[in-house]
Amino acid sequence: MKKKGVLTWTELRVGLLFIASLVILAFTIVYVGSGGGSPFARKYDLKALMTDVNGLKAGAPVRLGGVEVGTVIKVAFAPEGGLVEVRMRLDRGVKSRITSESHVSLGSMGLLGEKAVDIEPSAEGTPVQDGGYVSGAAEDPFKGLLTNASASTAHLRRVLSRMDAGEGLLGRALRDEELYERMVDVSQRLQNVMSKLEGQTSPLGRLVNDREMSQRLSSSAHSLDSVLSRVEAGKGALGRLTADEELSGDLKALTRSLREVAEHLGHGQGTAGRLIKEGALYDRIEAVSTRLDAVVSRLERGEGTAGRLLHDTELYENLNAAAKDVRSLAGDIRRDPRKYLRLKLSLF
Repeated sequence: MKKKGVLTWTELRVGLLFIASLVILAFTIVYVGSGGGSPFARKYDLKALMTDVNGLKAGAPVRLGGVEVGTVIKVAFAPEGGLVEVRMRLDRGVKSRITSESHVSLGSMGLLGEKAVDIEPSAEGTPVQDGGYVSGAAEDPFKGLLTNASASTAHLRRVLSRMDAGEGLLGRALRDEELYERMVDVSQRLQNVMSKLEGQTSPLGRLVNDREMSQRLSSSAHSLDSVLSRVEAGKGALGRLTADEELSGDLKALTRSLREVAEHLGHGQGTAGRLIKEGALYDRIEAVSTRLDAVVSRLERGEGTAGRLLHDTELYENLNAAAKDVRSLAGDIRRDPRKYLRLKLSLF
């Protein structure tokens, strides 16, 4: 028979297990309440002022460079300024990493998860003391993102409403049967063009598919490249034109002179300019050319002395013989002038 008041080994094991469970539970509660850090680590408090915390609550995690180092212990309105004051409790071991150059912003545990506070570490500046303020961001970037998404959704809704009402090109394409048929016709024509490009019957199709033509084009491109290389090297007339500064200057001077001549002609200066501008001078020149044409026609028909001289061989020979006689007479006079010239002096 067992004695009363004595614990058995089984009862002792159950008690020890119960006590150990209570210790583990208490440690877990203290660990979670300490913000994920060591429950026995020394803490210190920091504050941040924000215009909009977007639903941030006490107990939210605080991250430094993405590492959880504390929790939010209080979110309330600041005494002055209309801002929201966020009070945070952090591990004292990260105090040297949070300086006057650090910045606090709102983050999220996921795209639509609970809010968190993100602190940007900085090696510059002085460490923020216990109870000090860290500069906070003006607003939550996720709130702006959601606002922009909402505005984009509203704009998309308006666009779809206009399309449904038949406004714009897409709306007309959905509502207007004639426009839809024209678009279908255009697409069929484009398909025919692409079919011709894929074939070798059209010139462009041959250009795309004919290997021999492609090689000829490649050869032409190489030839053109060699020509350009010669021009860049200053070879040939065109190369000298691009490389020789003196020749280029002469061409510029020639171009300038031609421009001046064209300006003079445009202003009616000079004979050519007057010929372009003055109709009377042109008429006189045309009249003179008409008369010359008439004279040349009479000469061709043998009319007049000059015309007979051109067409009458006998007259030409007679004139030629007379000219010879005159030359012979002139020669005789030079040789013996006394024979032909006699001077008689008389005194009265």
